[in-house]
Amino acid sequence: MLGIAAVGMLLLAACGGGGGSNNATCAPNGAQLDITAKSGAYDKACLAAPANQPFTITFHNDEAGAPHNVDILTSANGSSLFKGNIVTGVTTETYKVPALKPGTYVFRCDVHPETMKGTFIVK
Repeated sequence: MLGIAAVGMLLLAACGGGGGSNNATCAPNGAQLDITAKSGAYDKACLAAPANQPFTITFHNDEAGAPHNVDILTSANGSSLFKGNIVTGVTTETYKVPALKPGTYVFRCDVHPETMKGTFIVK
Protein backbone atom coordinates (compact mmCIF):
# COMPACT_ATOMS: atom_id res chain seq x y z
CA MET A 1 0.00 0.00 0.00
CA LEU A 2 2.87 2.36 0.83
CA GLY A 3 4.44 1.63 -2.56
CA ILE A 4 1.23 2.60 -4.36
CA ALA A 5 1.08 5.90 -2.45
CA ALA A 6 4.73 6.63 -3.33
CA VAL A 7 4.09 5.97 -7.03
CA GLY A 8 1.05 8.26 -6.91
CA MET A 9 3.10 11.04 -5.35
CA LEU A 10 5.81 10.64 -7.99
CA LEU A 11 3.23 10.84 -10.76
CA LEU A 12 1.77 14.02 -9.28
CA ALA A 13 5.23 15.55 -9.00
CA ALA A 14 5.98 14.60 -12.62
CA CYS A 15 2.89 16.48 -13.74
CA GLY A 16 4.44 19.71 -12.51
CA GLY A 17 1.88 20.50 -9.84
CA GLY A 18 -0.73 23.09 -10.59
CA GLY A 19 -3.58 20.72 -9.99
CA GLY A 20 -4.23 22.72 -6.90
CA SER A 21 -3.79 21.27 -3.51
CA ASN A 22 -5.16 23.35 -0.69
CA ASN A 23 -2.78 21.42 1.58
CA ALA A 24 0.27 22.82 -0.22
CA THR A 25 2.72 24.86 1.79
CA CYS A 26 5.49 27.19 0.75
CA ALA A 27 7.14 30.26 2.21
CA PRO A 28 7.84 33.73 0.82
CA ASN A 29 11.27 34.13 -0.72
CA GLY A 30 11.22 37.73 -1.91
CA ALA A 31 8.78 39.97 -3.73
CA GLN A 32 9.35 38.58 -7.24
CA LEU A 33 7.33 35.45 -7.95
CA ASP A 34 7.47 33.32 -11.07
CA ILE A 35 4.98 30.80 -12.48
CA THR A 36 4.53 29.03 -15.82
CA ALA A 37 1.47 27.57 -17.56
CA LYS A 38 2.36 24.54 -19.70
CA SER A 39 0.45 21.45 -20.82
CA GLY A 40 -2.75 22.61 -19.14
CA ALA A 41 -1.21 23.10 -15.69
CA TYR A 42 0.81 25.52 -13.62
CA ASP A 43 4.37 24.47 -12.79
CA LYS A 44 3.72 25.23 -9.10
CA ALA A 45 0.91 24.24 -6.75
CA CYS A 46 1.90 26.87 -4.16
CA LEU A 47 3.02 30.48 -4.39
CA ALA A 48 4.05 32.71 -1.47
CA ALA A 49 4.53 36.43 -1.09
CA PRO A 50 5.58 38.71 1.76
CA ALA A 51 2.72 40.34 3.67
CA ASN A 52 1.90 44.03 3.53
CA GLN A 53 4.13 44.90 0.57
CA PRO A 54 3.57 44.98 -3.18
CA PHE A 55 5.07 42.17 -5.26
CA THR A 56 5.29 40.99 -8.85
CA ILE A 57 4.33 37.74 -10.53
CA THR A 58 6.16 36.98 -13.75
CA PHE A 59 3.69 34.78 -15.60
CA HIS A 60 4.95 32.66 -18.50
CA ASN A 61 2.33 31.18 -20.82
CA ASP A 62 4.16 28.43 -22.68
CA GLU A 63 1.10 27.16 -24.57
CA ALA A 64 0.60 28.31 -28.15
CA GLY A 65 -2.99 29.40 -28.66
CA ALA A 66 -4.08 28.73 -25.06
CA PRO A 67 -5.42 31.58 -22.90
CA HIS A 68 -4.35 31.68 -19.23
CA ASN A 69 -3.92 34.10 -16.33
CA VAL A 70 -3.35 34.22 -12.59
CA ASP A 71 -6.20 35.31 -10.31
CA ILE A 72 -5.72 35.47 -6.51
CA LEU A 73 -8.92 34.87 -4.55
CA THR A 74 -9.92 34.85 -0.88
CA SER A 75 -11.02 31.21 -1.24
CA ALA A 76 -11.95 28.70 -3.97
CA ASN A 77 -15.28 30.43 -4.55
CA GLY A 78 -14.39 33.74 -2.92
CA SER A 79 -13.81 37.22 -4.22
CA SER A 80 -10.81 38.20 -6.29
CA LEU A 81 -8.00 40.11 -4.57
CA PHE A 82 -5.99 40.48 -7.79
CA LYS A 83 -6.85 39.43 -11.34
CA GLY A 84 -4.08 39.30 -13.94
CA ASN A 85 -4.82 39.90 -17.60
CA ILE A 86 -5.65 36.80 -19.62
CA VAL A 87 -2.90 36.25 -22.19
CA THR A 88 -3.07 33.92 -25.17
CA GLY A 89 -0.20 32.05 -26.71
CA VAL A 90 3.47 31.89 -25.82
CA THR A 91 4.20 35.10 -23.94
CA THR A 92 5.37 36.49 -20.63
CA GLU A 93 3.56 39.11 -18.59
CA THR A 94 4.60 40.68 -15.31
CA TYR A 95 1.72 41.37 -12.97
CA LYS A 96 2.15 44.10 -10.35
CA VAL A 97 0.18 43.01 -7.30
CA PRO A 98 -0.69 45.41 -4.48
CA ALA A 99 0.14 44.51 -0.88
CA LEU A 100 -1.96 41.72 0.63
CA LYS A 101 -2.65 41.00 4.27
CA PRO A 102 -1.25 37.81 5.82
CA GLY A 103 -3.37 34.77 5.06
CA THR A 104 -3.84 31.68 2.97
CA TYR A 105 -5.58 32.30 -0.32
CA VAL A 106 -6.17 30.51 -3.63
CA PHE A 107 -4.79 31.25 -7.08
CA ARG A 108 -6.26 29.97 -10.32
CA CYS A 109 -6.52 30.45 -14.06
CA ASP A 110 -9.91 32.03 -14.78
CA VAL A 111 -10.17 30.15 -18.08
CA HIS A 112 -9.43 26.76 -16.45
CA PRO A 113 -10.47 27.20 -12.79
CA GLU A 114 -11.03 23.51 -12.07
CA THR A 115 -7.71 22.23 -13.40
CA MET A 116 -5.30 25.15 -12.88
CA LYS A 117 -5.30 26.23 -9.26
CA GLY A 118 -3.17 26.28 -6.17
CA THR A 119 -2.54 27.71 -2.72
CA PHE A 120 -1.30 31.28 -2.27
CA ILE A 121 0.36 32.05 1.07
CA VAL A 122 1.02 35.58 2.30
CA LYS A 123 3.11 35.99 5.44
